[in-house]
Amino acid sequence: MKKFIVFIFTMFCVANSFAQGNSAETLISRLSEQIRSMENYEVEFEVKSGDQNIKGYYAVSGDKYYISIGDAKVFCDGSARYEVNPQNKEVTVDAVDPKSHNILTNPTRAFDFIDGEFNFAMVGTEAGIATVKLTSTAENAALGVIFVAIDTATAQPRSLTYDVDGDQIAIKVASINEMTGMVDISMFTFDKNNYRGYEIVDFR
Repeated sequence: MKKFIVFIFTMFCVANSFAQGNSAETLISRLSEQIRSMENYEVEFEVKSGDQNIKGYYAVSGDKYYISIGDAKVFCDGSARYEVNPQNKEVTVDAVDPKSHNILTNPTRAFDFIDGEFNFAMVGTEAGIATVKLTSTAENAALGVIFVAIDTATAQPRSLTYDVDGDQIAIKVASINEMTGMVDISMFTFDKNNYRGYEIVDFR
């Protein structure tokens, strides 16, 4: 009987430890720290828009980034972002929003959630994938709600869903890889010579 009680107590401690290790806050912390540890990395993703799935790619080097999604491209040198729209032959220039966590507008902070701007709640876990709900704190209510699906074994993100006033954008994360060796900094720089004939609209 004593051995059975010890066995039950041990199993309870293991289960409790596993639950704590996979709490919403712990998973988000693991995810954020993992991304922060990579100075240069690239991400392949897919945006669900209506009945369409649009493939995208972005690369990050410190505060600089480059995004390619469909025909559109975004170049960011760390302070200004240049959004190129080939359909309208237009380039929109704007200052970087450091508070944005949206993967499409500021990918450098897409998984940077451990700064007190959000409250975390576990939605559920299925087949090793946990879904965490991030709700903006009162001071940052404009950030809306973000749902992050995380692999509990690797702490890798599987998907992001942004919900702002009922409007949702779902993004599937296909892969995240660290870029090794010398990174071509020119990929983050907007070169107006490559876009002659485009109208440049500057909102800075």
